[in-house]
Amino acid sequence: MDTMKDFSISISGQTFVLLAEKAMFWKEEQMLIISDVHLGKAGHFRKHGIALPSSSNENNLHRIDELIQQRNPKTLLFLGDLFHSEKNAEWNSFKEWRQQHKNISFKLVMGNHEIYPTTDYELLGIECYSHYQKSDILFVHDENDIESTSEVFCISGHIHPAIRLKGKGRQSLRFPCFYKQNTSMFMPAFGNLTGTHTVNPRKGDLIIATIDNHLLRIQ
Repeated sequence: MDTMKDFSISISGQTFVLLAEKAMFWKEEQMLIISDVHLGKAGHFRKHGIALPSSSNENNLHRIDELIQQRNPKTLLFLGDLFHSEKNAEWNSFKEWRQQHKNISFKLVMGNHEIYPTTDYELLGIECYSHYQKSDILFVHDENDIESTSEVFCISGHIHPAIRLKGKGRQSLRFPCFYKQNTSMFMPAFGNLTGTHTVNPRKGDLIIATIDNHLLRIQ
């Protein structure tokens, strides 16, 4: 099976590039799209006695930096669950990091883990939305929060989709994936401390798995 670093698809006449780094780039809008980073999660668990490395937060921000350098986006859109916890040192690190990218417009679709008020984000120059629509494409955190996607194409996160690949015998491995259906697509979680939910694709669905920083189309 041949792997690749990116994979382009057309949605409503627009070009979206799926990236092996578990992000997506909207070519016409020069928009980098990332879902479910869950910053602050390591600090949250350390506060409750679970020793997770503090480098997790810096690693996530560094990975976004690399994507910014590669794609040079005008806009960075987060599809919810940007932060996972109450304010801690990792929030302060994020504030400093945001200041390094003043030339980029930041937008945040609020997720179920967003416990900070929108004013806290807005003070950092981050526009907040319950959902964000551009043309016939709707961005939400959880697709279940909207009544219907029949008139628009919906791109969401929240479920942390993954696909299970089976080998000989009872061997199997699970990998994060982009999961596209007829009128919707689910993005993999970007954060490196997130779980996954195994999806059961139907005929005609598109599954692009992320494996060791490469993409693999699952037939």
